[in-house]
Amino acid sequence: MDFVLTLVRHGQSEANARCMLAGCLDVGLTEHGVMELEELRKCVDYPKAEAYFSSPLGRCIRTCSILFPDADPIIVPEVHEIGFGSLEGRIFPSKAAMQEYFSRCWIVDEPLADEETMGPAMKRISSALLGIVEGCGRDGRKSAIVIMHSGVMRSAIISLFGLDRREFLRMEAPNGLGYTLSFDGMRPSSYRKIERKMPATGA
Repeated sequence: MDFVLTLVRHGQSEANARCMLAGCLDVGLTEHGVMELEELRKCVDYPKAEAYFSSPLGRCIRTCSILFPDADPIIVPEVHEIGFGSLEGRIFPSKAAMQEYFSRCWIVDEPLADEETMGPAMKRISSALLGIVEGCGRDGRKSAIVIMHSGVMRSAIISLFGLDRREFLRMEAPNGLGYTLSFDGMRPSSYRKIERKMPATGA
């Protein structure tokens, strides 16, 4: 194992709370989202990293400042959220309705309007992450953390590991958590969820 890349989703945003398709709208974190991140910082063993990176959107930058207060993240424009074009700001009546949109339109590259679909998104995001791995390797670094978005994270893992696109609808990406990816050189070799610490049990 040559490199460890940890992907962390931002905290709950105003759009998450309203079932809104935010995309590149710069919506902030909710009060609940901030409190949840502060709790996660206490009960999750986030991997240590030699470099920190973030989407340019404020919800990711603020998440980084809460979870990793000593970090000075490098902004990577290419890991911004999916660009949903004229659909940005649309509120769905339920999470199930939003999932239906992703299933019928987004993951099969049949846009409803002018949005970025999964194929182009996977190319953009996986290329950016491999660039981070390569750049850190040149600098002698062996680990990095990237603060990003749910759709970006799932698209990245599907692309890097050659998974079926339908995994996008099944893959978990809770706010403030994510996945740790291992690389052999530039080749992704494995990934695993970031988990909360198990509560201590009495004897």
